This record gives sequence, C-alpha cells and structure tokens, in this order.
Amino acid sequence: EKVSFSFKFKNTGKSDLVISDARGSCGCTIPKFPKEPIPSDGSSVIEVTFDSDGKVGKIEKTVMISANTSPNTKILKITAIVDVPEEK
Repeated sequence: EKVSFSFKFKNTGKSDLVISDARGSCGCTIPKFPKEPIPSDGSSVIEVTFDSDGKVGKIEKTVMISANTSPNTKILKITAIVDVPEEK
C-alpha cells in the first residue's frame, strides 16, 4: 500500500524560500516539493509518499530538504507501522 502525508509549512523569513532538493532515505519514500520560490509569509506543502511493499513492522524513514535557509538542510521524519494480514 502507498500512503501519502502532506508536510505544510510557512516561510517566516524575510526573503523568498527556495527549495533546491528533497531526497528520501530510500526508493520507497518519494517527496514532491514546490519548484517555485515561496515568498516571505507564503506557505506551501511537501508531499511525501511511502510505499510499504515488502515492509513489515515499525518503519522509520527520512526526507532531507535542501534550501536557502540556515542551516541549509532540514530532515523530515516519517514513522509507520506496517501490519501484514495473515493469509487463510
């Protein structure tokens, strides 16, 4: 099953926020981030989709965001518990 979560955020800085990259810790964690600059006081969303195929139990994944901020990287964390039903 694929599950998505939207990380909503607001630019509280004095200049445009530019996200240059977003990378999941593995191929099962895919981020979609805004490519256009987010103006000061503007808001946007980073959508992260996790594919649980082949996973069981408690799973922790991360997404590393690179932007024109200080510090220039931020880590988003996702925790999931994957239950696999028993076959009858």
